[in-house]
Parts: sequence; structure tokens; C-alpha cells
Amino acid sequence: MNSLKTYQHPAYRGPRYPLVHSLVLLFGLAIGLPSCSSQAEEGPDAIRTQISQYQAQINELTMKINELDRQLENMGEQPRSRARLPVTVIEVAPSDFEQYFKASASVEAVQTALISPETNGQIKEILVSKGQRVRSGQVVARLNTQVMQNSMEEVKTSLSLANTVYQRQKGLWEQQIGSEIQYLEARNAVESLETRLKTLESQMDMAVMRAPFSGIVDEIFLKEGELAMPGSRVMHILNLENLYINADVSESHLGSIRPGDKVILRFPAFPDEDLLVPVHRVGQVINPENRTFRLQLLIGNPGERYKPNMMASLGIVTFTSADVLAVPSILIKQDVQGHYLYTADTRNGDLVARKVYVERGPDGEGQTMIASGLNPGDQVIQRGHNLVADGSLVQIENDASPLAR
Repeated sequence: MNSLKTYQHPAYRGPRYPLVHSLVLLFGLAIGLPSCSSQAEEGPDAIRTQISQYQAQINELTMKINELDRQLENMGEQPRSRARLPVTVIEVAPSDFEQYFKASASVEAVQTALISPETNGQIKEILVSKGQRVRSGQVVARLNTQVMQNSMEEVKTSLSLANTVYQRQKGLWEQQIGSEIQYLEARNAVESLETRLKTLESQMDMAVMRAPFSGIVDEIFLKEGELAMPGSRVMHILNLENLYINADVSESHLGSIRPGDKVILRFPAFPDEDLLVPVHRVGQVINPENRTFRLQLLIGNPGERYKPNMMASLGIVTFTSADVLAVPSILIKQDVQGHYLYTADTRNGDLVARKVYVERGPDGEGQTMIASGLNPGDQVIQRGHNLVADGSLVQIENDASPLAR
């Protein structure tokens, strides 16, 4: 019986580089291997562990492929997998480091007032308009005072008569004519009417509303002809020359903040501006509802750019250190073994990405202090840090420059 034979082309002699062929097959199996159990039943830690294992396999295969590529180059062959990934690097250098915590804040005008009358009455005149600038003491509105004016005229007429009677009674009393009681009654009538006139004049003045300080009329709430009473809002006047910045800060930071300490002030409406402002006041009472205390800044407002109730944020220093190594926080990754980043390093004559495990220190303003794992002069991969693996061939496109905060 003739045995079956597998046909093989005479020119075929198997894979030219069996190790490369095997590695490619292994790589494909590692990527395409289905999970033995449903991922929905696995916890996050198990998934991360599996990803880390696959990443380790990829890194190992990448190193072996690079080694085989070098062998091909030595044989005069042009490898296809020796592409160099363009990256940019930053050179790590000692610098000062500050750790901040952030607190939300709001803006308040130092001088702000809701104007209301001191007596009841109908609004007769509103002498200003919205957006108008006013001077301190300027009359801004008046109530209808016709009744009080009539009362004042009546009192003035009575006072004139009382003065005449008093003067005559006084003359008679000086001549020892008439009784003392008549003289005293005439004098008392004059004094009583004078007091009554002063009271009416005060009431007339209470019906006039004046600006308590120089500023801007921001809002008018009532119209002419409407009834106003003490406590009712007629208009809002404010001065924007000076502003308070108020923030509620956790009581855990009470011991680290003192009046005069500098904080970084930012406004979302002006993202390109950073202001360094001293602390004006630290509250002395803890709010029992949210366990915070009031932190207040005082700033000038040239050009009146900042407005009351604007949102702001404070960056408050809690830790400082000199001559330490720090890198942008975004460059640090994490796996089951810890935190790591990539540096550009020379290995076997090639510039490759090297995975370096580091010990993180405090974070601050987008930077992280590195307690250990890096040395001054190390070149940390910045652009392209998400694309490289340990052993990947890289090509630096920028000159290494010291890392500046």
C-alpha cells in the first residue's frame, strides 16, 4: 500500500528565521487568547493583573524582536521592525517644590448696600438710573412728604404765635405784672413747638435716600409711585474698587494658615492670570455643619474687572522643599508593582525607552515630587510616554532641557 505524502513545493524550506516565526505566533496567541471566565465575573484587581501580565509578555517579546532585528542588521538585512518612535524628553534637575491644596472661593464687594427708607411712604422721585455712578451723600430717591410738609407749616405758624405770646408774657413778668405760671406756660409752649418742628424736620430727612458711599447703582427694585417702608429694598449700590475673596477651608488646615501667608488666586473667567495674594483674615469660628473656617483675602480691583459672586479658586501651600526632583504628574503610571515612568536610555548602542519604578512624594500644581527611582540628569519621556514600552526604540526630537516647574 502506498503511503500518503504531503505535497511540499521544492522551493519551500521552512521559515527562514524560525525564532521570529515562533515569536509572532506566540504574540498572536497571547493577544487572541480568550478568557476562561466571563470578564463580567472578574473584579477590577483581577483584570488589572491580567493586563499587567499581557503587558509584561508584550515587553518581553518586544525585547526579543529587537535583538533579532539587530542580528538581521549584522547579516546585512534590512529589518522591518526597527522603526524608532519619535519622543520628547525633559531632563530631571533639582528644584524647589511646593505642595498646594485647592479651595473654592467667591468674590464679595467690600462696600455694598441695599438702600431703603427710614420711614414709610410712597416713592415720589428716583433720581438715578441703573449703572449710574453716584457720590457719597448724593440724593438717589425721595418719598412723598406732603403730609409732613403741611404739618411743618402748621407747627411753624403755631410757633410764631407762641413766640409772640412768650415775649409779651416775659416783658410783663419782668415788670412784675401777671403770674409766674402764665410766663412758664408761654415759654413751655414755645419749647414744645420747637421740639415738634425738629422732629418733623428729622422725619423729612428720613424720607430722603442718599448714597452711603461712592459707587455704582447696580439695581433698582421699586418704581416711582410704589410704597416703600423700612427694610424694603429700593436699590443696590456697590463699590468695586476693593473686593473680598471668601473661601471655606477644612479645619484640618487651620494650623497651617496664618494672616499674611501668600496664596495663589485664580479666576476661571481669566484662566491665564495667577495672582499671589496675602491672607487678609482667618476666621475664628468653625462651622459645625461642614467643619470649615472662613479664609478671606482682600484685593484691589483696577479697571473693575472682577465682579461680586464670581467663582475663584485658591491654591494654598501646605508643604515646601528645596532641591528635590519633580516631574509632571501626568507622566507617572501605575501597575501591580507600583508607580513607574519611562526614561530614554542607551542600551546595547540603541536609544530605548526604559521603564523605571519610582516612589511618589507629595503632589502639587501638576507636579509630583519623586522620593526615589530617578537621578539628576535622567531624561524622562514626555511626548510619546503613552506609546512606548520597556525596550522600545525611540528617537529624541528635542534637546533635553532641565525640568522647570
